[in-house]
Amino acid sequence: MDLGCRRVGLLILVLLVFSLSCPSFLLAKMPEGYKDIKLGMKRSQIVELLSKSPSHYSFEELGEDITEVIRGDNLFRFAIYRFNSEDELTEIDLQMREIMGRDRVLEIYNTEHGLTLSPNKVSVEANKSIEVKENRLIIKLASDRDKRSAKGPK
Repeated sequence: MDLGCRRVGLLILVLLVFSLSCPSFLLAKMPEGYKDIKLGMKRSQIVELLSKSPSHYSFEELGEDITEVIRGDNLFRFAIYRFNSEDELTEIDLQMREIMGRDRVLEIYNTEHGLTLSPNKVSVEANKSIEVKENRLIIKLASDRDKRSAKGPK
């Protein structure tokens, strides 16, 4: 009986050590957007948020896109919000602050969100992705075309 208790105790200890050492990126959930602006929101909702929120400094609607000058954020300078034909937000393009450098911005962003982004790696989750292109971090919602099964035509 004493041997059985030791085995159970050892098993519990091993499970505890494993759960504490489990990498945070396995538990991390990819961000839905940037600050209070989330992928899938309608253009009108975003314009209203940008207009009324003191955390948003300056924005402008330029054709299909909305651009924002970001104030009070140490990581990003500009945001470009892109929409699909139904006026749903499908892409957030964030330009990193040059003074910090891309590597430092990615290090902080990864730590804050439990991610492992790098210039050579795209993170994909269900219907969205995050990638680094040059000095930009791009969060995208997958289009219907991108969500198709690899089974081929029916």
